[in-house]
Amino acid sequence: MHKPVILTIFTNLLRTGLGLFFAVTAVLKIPQLDQTADFLTRSRLLPEQYSLPLACVGVGMELLVGICFVLRKTYRAAALWGGVMTAVFLFLYVQGWVRGLELSCNCLGTQHMIINYPLDTTLRVLLFVGVMILIWDSRHRQTSLWKFRSLDFSDM
Repeated sequence: MHKPVILTIFTNLLRTGLGLFFAVTAVLKIPQLDQTADFLTRSRLLPEQYSLPLACVGVGMELLVGICFVLRKTYRAAALWGGVMTAVFLFLYVQGWVRGLELSCNCLGTQHMIINYPLDTTLRVLLFVGVMILIWDSRHRQTSLWKFRSLDFSDM
């Protein structure tokens, strides 16, 4: 059964848009890994010595997921990793809000203090919902409208 064309267009735009968002955000964070590590340190969940390695892993994962979304390579795995990644970021923001921590965000290459936790958390929830749609889409791929046959010329 084929997905409606409008749904296919929507999921392709969402996949490409989120892929570009993740890739650009990661590239902008690379020269500022210390700020991402500072965010993790201020979250007070793990010892400070883990902040920089986790920042490197997080930015690398963000870049990889973004590239995979744009190129639609290993789409299902990228969607699942994107879901894990956005869930972790959402958890970090919510626990910071609940605990009354002063966190800063290194979003799109600009460092700023989070002063409106409801807005920032809502934006991360929307990002998470977008990735959940892509997880659903990756499990319900539309088959091609064209039928391709494999031709075997090995007997020639």
